[in-house]
Amino acid sequence: MKNAFDKRHVLSISFLVPLVTTLAIIIILILNTPKTVEENVIIENENVEGKTEIRFLSQWGGSDPYADTLSFVLQKFQEENAGITIVNESLFGDDFLIKLQTDFASGNPPDVFGLFPGSVRDILIQRHKIADLTEVFKKDVKWYQSFYPSMWKYVTFNGKIYGVPLETIVECLFVNKDIFERYSLKVPQTFDELLNVSKILKSKGIIPIAFNASPEGTYIYQNIIVSIGTKHDVENPLKSGEFASPYIKALDYLKALYKAGAFPANYYSLTSKQRNDLFLTKKAAMIVQGSWFIPKCDPQTVDIYFFPQVNDTGKKHLIYGLGGGTFYVSSQAWQDRTKRSWAIKLLKFLTSEKVARIFVERTGLISNVKIKNPPNVKNPLRSKVEGLIKEADVLVAPPDHFVDRMVWEEVITKNIPYYLQGTISSKLFWERAIKAWEENMEKLGE
Repeated sequence: MKNAFDKRHVLSISFLVPLVTTLAIIIILILNTPKTVEENVIIENENVEGKTEIRFLSQWGGSDPYADTLSFVLQKFQEENAGITIVNESLFGDDFLIKLQTDFASGNPPDVFGLFPGSVRDILIQRHKIADLTEVFKKDVKWYQSFYPSMWKYVTFNGKIYGVPLETIVECLFVNKDIFERYSLKVPQTFDELLNVSKILKSKGIIPIAFNASPEGTYIYQNIIVSIGTKHDVENPLKSGEFASPYIKALDYLKALYKAGAFPANYYSLTSKQRNDLFLTKKAAMIVQGSWFIPKCDPQTVDIYFFPQVNDTGKKHLIYGLGGGTFYVSSQAWQDRTKRSWAIKLLKFLTSEKVARIFVERTGLISNVKIKNPPNVKNPLRSKVEGLIKEADVLVAPPDHFVDRMVWEEVITKNIPYYLQGTISSKLFWERAIKAWEENMEKLGE
């Protein structure tokens, strides 16, 4: 019996070995063979059956305050439009821009995406990677008129409209007022007051300002730039091969705060989420953030103010412009008639009065879409933002919208710690930035 079993076992193995080898060869051949006509037909049939897929990318992902609401409205769009699938690839923080640029560079751009104004967007337009929406708006005047007109200039390039502006943003000083009340401190209105308050908070074991060396962390630096410069200087950072003086001087003010102990000891290694959490968990007394940060804050213990003014001009400066809720269609998607149709429909849905109201009431988003009946805004910080906009004497778009984005992220942001610690001089800092900008423009053929 045992001999019979051994013979069968040997026969089985001798049969299986060539069979497995043959199957392996067949699989390898299949994987390395181009798609057949039959396979292409199957893919086309799936599209005909209404299985159109739209890839959507924005910075409203992960722990972003708008992430949940975005997921909700995209799901609503799918429910109202049978046959369309929205693949939401949104990412939070600095990873978003890396993915966006990588996707475009690899020839696999998102179909619809959100992006703040700036050099990255401008380069994509110049390279014909973003669809021109001018004719769409000409044909749908009602849609065009549903937006506040002041923001069209930020999505217009060489006289053509490329973006659809849903979200207006401001940047300001967020304060944990309970910490200030505990130590009987006055909210700073001038830079000298900010320095003094920082020293006191530091002595109490409280981190004065949540700050980190990341593009999002530079909001405080940007607010200093705007506070000491004219609108023209801020919006024209490079003149005759040199950076405008507000950009240079603002670094010195940032260094003064650093020397006063205003920042976390490990600011250079913190992620954006960790920086935000320092403020939200009351370990830091202040943070410079955007209006999109409001949903994260408890209005009973948090308040917002103009950033302390550096120059004694008596004028209140406020960073004000469009945020990541400005939507575009890639040229690649535009060339596909089916995707083009769905992309336009999605843009109209995202910027409809109904959806704008949802974002405003759920998150406090500042809508650039006109809403007839006042939304039910429960967070008083949202109403205060509107008050800041009305009170401001000077409204200026964020400085990082005007500086080459690669230079801002890879040179200015990354060299700030070295400058604060005295490792590099101001002269070397700006020489590096100018050289990188010139090299980048040369690569782009500009």
